Amino acid sequence: PIMLELIAKHPKATYDYLEYRRDVEGIAAGYAAERATEHDKALLTDIMTRMEAAHGYESYQEEAELDIDFHNAVCESAHNILLMHALRSCYRVLANGVFFSRALVYGLPGARDELLQQHRAVYDAIMAGDAQAARRAAQAHMEFVEKYSREAERAKSWETMSELRRAQRLETAERPAGQKPQKKAS
Repeated sequence: PIMLELIAKHPKATYDYLEYRRDVEGIAAGYAAERATEHDKALLTDIMTRMEAAHGYESYQEEAELDIDFHNAVCESAHNILLMHALRSCYRVLANGVFFSRALVYGLPGARDELLQQHRAVYDAIMAGDAQAARRAAQAHMEFVEKYSREAERAKSWETMSELRRAQRLETAERPAGQKPQKKAS
């Protein structure tokens, strides 16, 4: 928890987190394509099927939970203890929403469809045993998440500023003519 608090206090942390995940997720997906057992593939297939079903009936919450399950299963399929430990730490941060909100990304127009296609591309490459394609698909997915998270944060910032300006204008409009704004007591 202390580490999460420290990370959350640094604005650049989100982008460092996503940059790190882009590279490590690519490595994990490549290893998964090379090393996934039949049981690993069955688990990935189950998660992918449930993810597509949740997408179909527009269950954001379930889709977001399955997103983490999918990445975790890819990581486990890599059969590398150090990768598993590193990525599970990342997924805890993701699940806690400490400094990175999946809701922002999932909420952007068209993002859910794109995310599903990207997960499908990682899945297909792992099933085909194509390490290079799996690595590229995982990295492209994380680049998309990074780009969209920046756009979502910018849109959120714009919305916050717009709300403040509107509130100030409403306050000014409600004051009688010539009356100065009252200073708030400290």
